[in-house]
Amino acid sequence: MPSGSWLGSLRKKKPVLPPGEPLAPVETDKKNAHDEPAAAAAVAMPAEAEAVAGSGVAAPTSGFLDGGAERYRSLLREREMKAQLRAAGLVEDGGDGTVSASSSAPATAAVQPAVAVKGQKIQSVQASKVRARRLMKELRDVKKCASVTTERVFDVDLHDENLFEWDVWLKKWDPESKIAGDLAGLAGAHGVSDVWIRLSFPDNFPFSPPFLRVLAPNIQGGFVLSGGAICMELLTPDGWSSAYTVEAIIHQTMSMMVKGEARVVTRASRPFTESEARRSYDYLVKTHKKHGWFTPAMKDG
Repeated sequence: MPSGSWLGSLRKKKPVLPPGEPLAPVETDKKNAHDEPAAAAAVAMPAEAEAVAGSGVAAPTSGFLDGGAERYRSLLREREMKAQLRAAGLVEDGGDGTVSASSSAPATAAVQPAVAVKGQKIQSVQASKVRARRLMKELRDVKKCASVTTERVFDVDLHDENLFEWDVWLKKWDPESKIAGDLAGLAGAHGVSDVWIRLSFPDNFPFSPPFLRVLAPNIQGGFVLSGGAICMELLTPDGWSSAYTVEAIIHQTMSMMVKGEARVVTRASRPFTESEARRSYDYLVKTHKKHGWFTPAMKDG
């Protein structure tokens, strides 16, 4: 597992993707040492798709199973439908940077002293303003960065017009990597050629890290855990710095997935879900809090 030695280089600096290396076939009978014990079963890509990895040639479509492509298309249809509803004025936008009062506040809050409640509200409003200002700047910066405008490494947009949730499509991978070959095969068979991830920014961002998870297609390895969470130190409270930019986070995520030999898998026991991803993330944080940032023995989880 990577140590924290490389984290300082991320400060407003785009990490360089590691050069491609011949990657071993995906092992489907072993559990990620940092994943939850109940990992999803998966099957590696067909041999014909594996043969084109790094070749720049689209893989043949025969024998190429879904790989999570239908999940990807379903998410895309849902996104397009919501956009049409917003355009028709049938749903409200959620990206104005405002935060509504939570309906899940504890009932005991009503009996707290008025001064304490007022102080909490002021702190909450201030934190919301800090988060909104930082994210509006981050969104402007990432929309005009070369990785989006010219190099087309990735693309980014708000999820449901919500400033605090971003959808990112990882498009341009190291051509020598296995995931590049897998996505070429998936594109030839199902028209899906990128990896869709989502960033959710907590109330106290930028002082706490965003939560990042893969939505589709099905990914195994590359430090991707059950549910699609990512095993990366900078995304944890101990490894996070408010100086990290969203662009750097995205590039480092791609770099880690290539370094960890991420693969698109043809089938999984279940699709990625946010609840499972958050459980995996919580397990990850607890494990590394106990063992530090190295790969512990399997007997230790």
